[in-house]
Amino acid sequence: MIAFNSVLLAVLTLCASACNQSDPEIPSQPNEAFWKISSTVSFAEGSSAIIITGTTGTEWSAEITEGKAWCSFSSTDFVNATVKKGTVKDGLNVLYVYYKANTGLEERKANLSFAFAGESPQMFELTQLSKEQVNLPSFKAWAELPAAKENANYQYATHYTSLSNQRIRNYSICFDKTRKAALWVAYPLHNAYLNGSGGRTDAWAFDPIVPFIYQPNCVERSYKGNYDRGHQLPSADRVATNEMNAQTFYMSNMTPQLDRLNQDMWARLETKVRANKCSDTLYVVTGAYFGANVTTTADGAGSTVPIPTNYFKVLLRTKSGTTGKQIKDCSESELISMGVWVEHRSYGNIDPPRSICMSVAEIESKTGFTFFPQVAAAVKQQNNPTQWGIN
Repeated sequence: MIAFNSVLLAVLTLCASACNQSDPEIPSQPNEAFWKISSTVSFAEGSSAIIITGTTGTEWSAEITEGKAWCSFSSTDFVNATVKKGTVKDGLNVLYVYYKANTGLEERKANLSFAFAGESPQMFELTQLSKEQVNLPSFKAWAELPAAKENANYQYATHYTSLSNQRIRNYSICFDKTRKAALWVAYPLHNAYLNGSGGRTDAWAFDPIVPFIYQPNCVERSYKGNYDRGHQLPSADRVATNEMNAQTFYMSNMTPQLDRLNQDMWARLETKVRANKCSDTLYVVTGAYFGANVTTTADGAGSTVPIPTNYFKVLLRTKSGTTGKQIKDCSESELISMGVWVEHRSYGNIDPPRSICMSVAEIESKTGFTFFPQVAAAVKQQNNPTQWGIN
């Protein structure tokens, strides 16, 4: 028995040695740095953050090259803290960027240089809005935008994002301060917004443009009851960069949406819409409608918020998808459009039914908004679900 135990011990020792010798090295992680939420911040003093990921032990350095008078890596020292060095550590690595309040009448920009050891530096631009700035959408220029309506309770705004060193529009909103929700969110959909190194960030945050008091507070937790933090612009439509995606998690893009609608039929509808992207760009408006007998729930902080009675989408693109033309330059025969009108209830885990489909003109009649004002009325009378992959 003793001899057997000795042999067994020797075998186990050899196996352990062999296993240790064959264990692969821990793979290195790609070195990346990106804004945690957005490169655009409000006029008030505060801080933003750059997330750093990479191989443990990699050294990095950062420098504020423009905007040193109001931007710093220290909340208390805006004179000497414009350069910072560090090493990638296990876990979360965050570089905080602090900024003073903008008391001027115009937005201002700071530039930051960040580099991992042995790699070329990458540039980060931080835009701070002025107190009076609202970032109004370009209503006459962008095909996806509904016509503006004068209403003291409405706030219009556009969120911009950086892509390939250019500032492009991400999406625009018509936010109703009394509903604590956007009545519509308008956005272009193209491969440029879908292809890249980004992903779902879950970066729940307040919109820096809309005053906090009008937004639902679901930053830490969702609405009460069986309601999700329902995106109007889907997270999956903006995955080219992390900044682009993080902006979809602004509270201004959320409504209390029944979980079994949001995760089932509505999610399948979003996938159908995404499948209709084209080289010419697909233009989308998603909206929340508050009809008769509106009920309420509470946001994550316990404040009362109304629940939409319906949701809608209106879609516009060129029929071929490859004309190379702007919408305003297309003939009626070159364009297709459609709308969907959804009751705020569970439809089951099914594909979008034809029964929710209607013309854009019909949704204009229901909501009071004028969609796609650049196109002729005849285009907005179309209702051909099969053309959009809904059977």
